[in-house]
Amino acid sequence: MLSDIIRNIYATIDNRSLWKNSLANIAKYCNESDEGGAALVPLDPDCVQWRYGSSKTEDSDLLYYSQWQGKSPLRAYKPQSMPGDFFYIDDSFLSDEKLDHSPFYQEYLKNFGVRRLQNCLFENFQGKKFLLSVQKPINAPTDTVLASKKKLLMLVPHIIQAINIGDNFYSNKNAKDCFQCLIDNMPYAIAIFDKQNNVLFANQKMLDMEQYGIFILNNRIKNKYEESKIKIEKLLQSSTKDTFATFSTKSEKNFIAKIGFFNNTHENDQDTSSTFSKFLIIHDCNINKSTEKVLKNFFLSPAQSKISCMIANGLPVKDIAKSLNITEGTARQTIKEAFTRLDINSQVKLASFIKDINCLP
Repeated sequence: MLSDIIRNIYATIDNRSLWKNSLANIAKYCNESDEGGAALVPLDPDCVQWRYGSSKTEDSDLLYYSQWQGKSPLRAYKPQSMPGDFFYIDDSFLSDEKLDHSPFYQEYLKNFGVRRLQNCLFENFQGKKFLLSVQKPINAPTDTVLASKKKLLMLVPHIIQAINIGDNFYSNKNAKDCFQCLIDNMPYAIAIFDKQNNVLFANQKMLDMEQYGIFILNNRIKNKYEESKIKIEKLLQSSTKDTFATFSTKSEKNFIAKIGFFNNTHENDQDTSSTFSKFLIIHDCNINKSTEKVLKNFFLSPAQSKISCMIANGLPVKDIAKSLNITEGTARQTIKEAFTRLDINSQVKLASFIKDINCLP
C-alpha cells in the first residue's frame, strides 16, 4: 500500500493530472477510510497550476484554496520563513464549539462531511509555499489523529520532491517547446553554440542549408565550399558583437552570415558545454520587401526605403534610376536624404545598416 502511494506520487512528475488520484490514495491511507479527503494547495498565486483535491467534483479543487486565503483559522500559523523542510499544524487546539461556529469548517462539513484538518506547509525549490491538507471524516475517532500524523509526515518529503522535480520538468519542457516554435518559425537559418563552438541547437532552415554546402556533423558546422568555410569559421572565432560576413555558394547564391552573443552567459560556469554562448544566423543576401517595409515604417520615406534597399542589393545608382524611371540626380538626392535621416555618410554604411536590419529576427 505505502509503496504504491509513493510510486503514484512520483508518477505525477510528468503527468500533473495524476495528482487527483494520488491525493485520494493519500487520504485513504492516512484516514484508514474511504471517507475524508486530501488537497494540494499552493499559497502563492503564480503556482495555481498545482491546485488539486481528492474529491471527484471540480469545484472541490477550488474550495480549500479559496477558503484558506480568507477564512481558515490555521492561516495565522503560516510562518513567514520555513523553520525546516516542512511545518506541521493541525486544528487540535480548536474546541468542537469553535469548529461548529467557524465559517471555514461549516463550509467543509456541508460540502464534504469532513471536520478536522491536518496540514503540512512546505516550500518548493523556488521558495513558493504549499499546503498538503488531509481532512478527517466527521465520524473519525480522535485516537486516529496521531497515527494519521505519522503517515502524513512520512509522505511529505516524497511530495516535496515530486513537486520540485515536476515543476522543473514542466518549466523546462514549456520553455523548450516555446523556444523551438519561435526559432523554427523565423525566416532564417539559426544555430546556437556553446563556448567551444559545438552546436547546441539548429532549426530546420539551418539543416536545409546542406543543399548549399553548409551542414552539421558531430555537433560542428562544416562547409563544403572554401569561401563559406573560411568566413563562417572566422565569424565563430570572433569576439566582436554582431559581426557579419557575406559569401557565395557554388550555385552563385549569395548569403549573409551574422554572429551574435548571449548577454546572460556566466563567466563562472564550470560546465561550459551546456552554456548558450553565441548564435549564427544565415539568410539570403537579397534585401526583400519585408526589409523595405521596416525601413518605411520606422526610418525612411517610401522612396528612400526602396532606393536604399536597391543599394543594399548591389545595384548601381544609374541602374536604379533607370529601373524607377527617374533621373540619376533624383536618385542620388534621395540617397543623400536617407544618409541624413540615418546619420551615415556612405553607400557602404547604408548597405551595412540595411543588411543589419535584414538580419534581425
